[in-house]
Amino acid sequence: MTQTRSQLFLITLLVFMGALFTKTIGHAQQELILTIATLALIGISLLLERRYPLHKTWNQGTGDTAGDIGSFVVIFGLLDSALKWLSPFVILALMPDVARASDWPLIWQILAATLLIELGAYASHYAHHKFAPLWAVHAMHHSTERLYTLNNFRFHPLNHVLNYLAMFAPLILLGITPTAILGYTALSMPVLLFQHSNINFRFGAFSKLLNTNTVHRWHHSAAYKEGMHNFGRATVIYDHLFGTYHNPDDATEPARIGLGFDAMKYPRANRTLKQILWPFCKSCCA
Repeated sequence: MTQTRSQLFLITLLVFMGALFTKTIGHAQQELILTIATLALIGISLLLERRYPLHKTWNQGTGDTAGDIGSFVVIFGLLDSALKWLSPFVILALMPDVARASDWPLIWQILAATLLIELGAYASHYAHHKFAPLWAVHAMHHSTERLYTLNNFRFHPLNHVLNYLAMFAPLILLGITPTAILGYTALSMPVLLFQHSNINFRFGAFSKLLNTNTVHRWHHSAAYKEGMHNFGRATVIYDHLFGTYHNPDDATEPARIGLGFDAMKYPRANRTLKQILWPFCKSCCA
């Protein structure tokens, strides 16, 4: 797909999700409507992988697809729902909110949510690569040797909990409204859902700000030095700020995707349950 078409495609999705969010503000089913739109984006990504694949071989399953789907159901169907319900009670019980961001105009709340979520995600992601106990749970996400839409959801449950708290605990303490959080979510979804896609996009200058799939592939490089870059969530603003941004050119990519030196001692991507148990019982899951 050409650079112009790639950019127009992304702009169209961002405008659509922004308009859908704005149109449904105050609607009792706003979150459900945005969830349906999110599922539609996943479907579009899966279709485009067939029409414009970066690598045709990446469209062929290696035994990892079932684990990716299972992870999607567990993480985003069960665990995410539980976290949304429980975390405000737990966080506010331990540390009552000290600010009243709910009184701010919605646009300022969305901006604050964006900056704080992206910072929390960056810090958590960097820590999961830097410290061995955290890497033990994050390695599951990097165990895949191909990048396609569904392995966007391959996360160890504990990894997801820690990421969630890093991103959303500050917002809960500040009193940022759920509507503002949904605003950030709607605008970030087109980037996040296509981040692992096997689509031959060329985003050009857009990749200087957004963590597109052309940028994110470098983070999944099996080469350690290349993989220690691009820790942002939907944006790479903090990667620029902290010197971890890396994207030589949209036309280039890592030589290999995966775990690199850890691959020999970590369960393969088609052993999802062993990957979940591995941080707690390495000897029995090798």
